[in-house]
Amino acid sequence: FGKKALVLSDSDVRRIVGGVVEYSLKSYGVDYIYVVFNRECSWEEINRVTKIAIENNVDMVIGVGGGKTLDTAKAVAIPNKLAAIMIPTIASTDAPTVGVSVIYTEPYPGEFLEAVSFSRNPDMVIVDTEVIAKAPPRFLAAGMGDAASHYWETKSILQGNKPNFVYIDYEHGKGVEPLKPFDIGFLFAKHAWDIIYRYGVEAMDSVRIGAVTPALELVIYANTLLSGLAVENGGTALAHAVGNGLSVLEKKMRPVQYHGEMVAFGTLVEIVAEETIEEAKKYICWAHKIGLPTTLKELGIENPTEEDLHKIAEKSKSTLGFTRIPYDIDQERLVELIKVADSIGRKFSEICPRMAYG
Repeated sequence: FGKKALVLSDSDVRRIVGGVVEYSLKSYGVDYIYVVFNRECSWEEINRVTKIAIENNVDMVIGVGGGKTLDTAKAVAIPNKLAAIMIPTIASTDAPTVGVSVIYTEPYPGEFLEAVSFSRNPDMVIVDTEVIAKAPPRFLAAGMGDAASHYWETKSILQGNKPNFVYIDYEHGKGVEPLKPFDIGFLFAKHAWDIIYRYGVEAMDSVRIGAVTPALELVIYANTLLSGLAVENGGTALAHAVGNGLSVLEKKMRPVQYHGEMVAFGTLVEIVAEETIEEAKKYICWAHKIGLPTTLKELGIENPTEEDLHKIAEKSKSTLGFTRIPYDIDQERLVELIKVADSIGRKFSEICPRMAYG
């Protein structure tokens, strides 16, 4: 991919694996500059890192870390025709594989702003399962929360013949419609769901002791590759709309929630809107075995006000995922769905208590 790289990671990731990355680059005669990521995938951060990349005439951008780091690396590399190399150190999202970056406002934790699609996917993804096995279990759980959502989202989108994330024309930016969904997107999503439903608990047990097992490797495969293939070919809908909508209250959440955790609650909202109470129970019991939140309180939102709920709904309506819902929902109806999902989540929490991550 070239002879000069920009390596992007936060300071913690650099301390853990940065030495290995730098040694590898030196071993192959690749010059590099190391840039410390500023925690949020924002236009401010993308522009800052892009300036450094251009000034140093790099050939490739290597993102090392979690989803926001990798999304920033893609947003620097791909529009500037540089190679994009992803090295995820956690399996918390499908960011390593998708040609999409999710943009937030500053400062961290930012509010969801937009999802930007690129003309190509990352050029290379390097996954070291031993590194992921030693990461905090919460990250793997968040990845399963993200991956699970696509099963219901792609099914809904396919039934409604709504768009996916694949475009014919990327050069003219906004206003160009993406293609209609491919049924393979749903098949990827179903396969991911089947894996994490069957092996998720065992995979969580593996990361609690830092061990690489077949179950963990299958879940990493589902969280990163299958989930990414599902979302690009199938699209996102209500689960991600609500998950991204929840970002307006993220500064109130204690602790701050990860993308996959907020989407996990969004998935319950989608199930309430589209499926049966038995399906909701099945999902909640699985999510709680993994440790994922299925109520607003579990998301760290204590005693949400009507204003809080309307803020979530209003933000949800502004997202791309909301435009792919194949039925009409106004803001009042969405607020009611959030309330019902929260109530059902609390009810079944008594039957299926939430497990701790660690």
